[in-house]
Amino acid sequence: MKSFSAFFRLIRLPNLIIIALTQYAIRFGLMFPMLNGSGFTLALSESLFFLLVLATVMVAAAGYIINDYFDTKIDIINKPKKVIVGNLIKRRVAMGAHIVISLIAIIISIYIALYLKSPWLALIQISSVLALWYYSVNFKRRMLVGNFIIASLTALVPISAGLYEFVELKNHLVEQLQHYTTLFPNENPIYAAVFFKDVLQNIGLWIAGYALFAFLLTFIREIIKDIEDYEGDLEQGCKTLPIVAGISVANNTAIIISSITFVFLALVQYMQLISSEFISFAYFSLFIQLPLILLMVKLFSAKKKNEYAWASRLTKLIMLFGILFTSVIYFQEFFMNAQ
Repeated sequence: MKSFSAFFRLIRLPNLIIIALTQYAIRFGLMFPMLNGSGFTLALSESLFFLLVLATVMVAAAGYIINDYFDTKIDIINKPKKVIVGNLIKRRVAMGAHIVISLIAIIISIYIALYLKSPWLALIQISSVLALWYYSVNFKRRMLVGNFIIASLTALVPISAGLYEFVELKNHLVEQLQHYTTLFPNENPIYAAVFFKDVLQNIGLWIAGYALFAFLLTFIREIIKDIEDYEGDLEQGCKTLPIVAGISVANNTAIIISSITFVFLALVQYMQLISSEFISFAYFSLFIQLPLILLMVKLFSAKKKNEYAWASRLTKLIMLFGILFTSVIYFQEFFMNAQ
């Protein structure tokens, strides 16, 4: 039983749940209401989407395993009581689990890609597995490179949820237009095609916004974690931003990126106001912008490791609130269509 508990901690089960929640939130909180409310439907089957989520989660789990495998010496210094690989789980078992989970994820992704007649889609999972391996071996120890890789892979989570759906929608374009003209028989078919393109562009814009949000918040969190891990990283010869430029510079960088994120979200709020989306505006203000201000205030005064740990947890909470905003989108679309 202790081994199972250790394994779930190794693969960061709560983080994997958030990843799965993100992709399902994009599908049902964003794409479904926008497509359905416009006279179109989701094209990707539930079973294929489940396999996509499973592959994404497995890639992430394998990444956590290999990261801990190569980070054992650093973790012994930074968090000695939380070391799992080499302590609760043997190193060869961890490596074996990483290989098996990665291979299964790649096989699943290849199956989905071939089914959708778009083999290139499998490159997303294959490149992610390779990126996480090289991140753990090398890139993590280089200034900002590792931060950028993890932030980019996090941004891929909402992007892939939308991309696979877009590919299948393209495969079933005729059926989508037929469905629309069945609901609205008086509409010109040419108009239906143009309208469908506009709907997809709108959804794509939302997904891009989510991806940018995920990228920025993850980049902030990765810098904060580098500050937390300063002692162990320094001992093992890592060249992270806090070590190369100093903790103060790293801290200020996190604050600057937080400020950029705040401005980006403020622009979204401005568009919410001029569109009279007051519920969305209130949600952003209370659950995203206010915690973001709190994060910046905390970073201004942070000195101790536990303060940076608190800031790191807050960034994760802000990301969770961002994901849950899809429920607001869902109900807004539902309310608009009900009128």
